[in-house]
Amino acid sequence: MATKLVIGKAAPKSFPMKVEVPTPHGPCEINFEAKYLPSTEWAKLREAHAEAISKATQELFDAAKVEATRAYTIASQNAPKVATTEEEREKEILALMKPIKGSEFETLKAKFSGELISKIVTHWDLDDTLSVASLTEMCDQYPGSAEAVFKAYNETREGTRTKN
Repeated sequence: MATKLVIGKAAPKSFPMKVEVPTPHGPCEINFEAKYLPSTEWAKLREAHAEAISKATQELFDAAKVEATRAYTIASQNAPKVATTEEEREKEILALMKPIKGSEFETLKAKFSGELISKIVTHWDLDDTLSVASLTEMCDQYPGSAEAVFKAYNETREGTRTKN
């Protein structure tokens, strides 16, 4: 017998969600209680997540550029070969920029993924306390765990997840 569709205030507030987190020893199952979010609210959270990552990445780039500009200024004072156009100056500064470290990107990815997951789940069956810090650690320690949570959330929320 089909379940009766409920719209409005009586709609479900949460739902159980199983997630298989990939680990080096095979997948580990975590049972979450997830918040049921309307599509517009879930989209806004994902947009805010993407914007936060973009902003943090831009800040890393800007800091690297400030450091390169300082190095360029010092170098141009010591050796008066100065770029003749703003475009040439910009190219020389960009050439002095140190690459942003992969570890910095991974730290950002884990941090922001942990924050987003904390906004869609209310409980898990692990011994650790559910917190942004523990979710961030999970995302850092088990690459692919955030993607597994988001995939399970979307599929379970939309009713497209196949039952085993």
